[in-house]
Amino acid sequence: MTTPYDRYVRAGTLHALQDTVTDTETEASFLLVAQIQELYFGLIARELVVTRAHLRADDVAAATFALRRTAGHFAALNASWQSLTWMTEEHFLPIKEGMTARHGKSSSVQSWKYRELAYLLGIRSPELAEPVSSMSDEHARLVGLLDAPSVYDEALGLLNRRGFPVPAAALARDTSVSHNFHPEAELIWATLLGDKTSQLELSALTDALLAVADGFVGYQEQHLQATLRAFGNRPGYYGVPGSEWLAEQARDAPFPDLYRAGHR
Repeated sequence: MTTPYDRYVRAGTLHALQDTVTDTETEASFLLVAQIQELYFGLIARELVVTRAHLRADDVAAATFALRRTAGHFAALNASWQSLTWMTEEHFLPIKEGMTARHGKSSSVQSWKYRELAYLLGIRSPELAEPVSSMSDEHARLVGLLDAPSVYDEALGLLNRRGFPVPAAALARDTSVSHNFHPEAELIWATLLGDKTSQLELSALTDALLAVADGFVGYQEQHLQATLRAFGNRPGYYGVPGSEWLAEQARDAPFPDLYRAGHR
């Protein structure tokens, strides 16, 4: 007989999910943190779907609340890296060898939930979905997101409906690629970031969007640093050094106009 808490949280199931591939004493830490991060990817993606719907419905307060929750999830996700600051190549390489021997060639870029949250944030290209092409349902979901507006598309649409001069090119764009930078949109966001009186609701939304963008960028940067410590410059999934690929990805900040306005 389990307790009500165990039945709700599925604690027994969660504690049985750590199937290690080596007998090293450090692998459990790595595996558990990876599983925690994966759960946060899914939670953040869920919150971004909710945010997008609220923005489309012009419910600014609900969208802002969802974004504030999302920023908090990113803070917790990023804090999880602290559990792996000890990990060096000496610790990680035996784990990677064990993963390859048991499960085949693997990499964190194969996380489809991470790809989903990136697509929802507007960081897009069809190639980003390729690492999960063997998972037909999940791959189809990712490809479908390329035809749908991102959270940022919906935020720009809301500003346009509120009478702000959002550039036409930002409103009518190819959703299958990442957002381009528009100086005119940057000026709108800069105004909202500085206006804490006449545009209180939209200013709060702007702050929440920026907090989410900062959370994503923070994740990218910490992932890069963890990879440099644990993997160095060895070739990764794409045949180039993993750190090199991550460094390129880290240059992609969500909501480019808003991000520049917030980091002038």
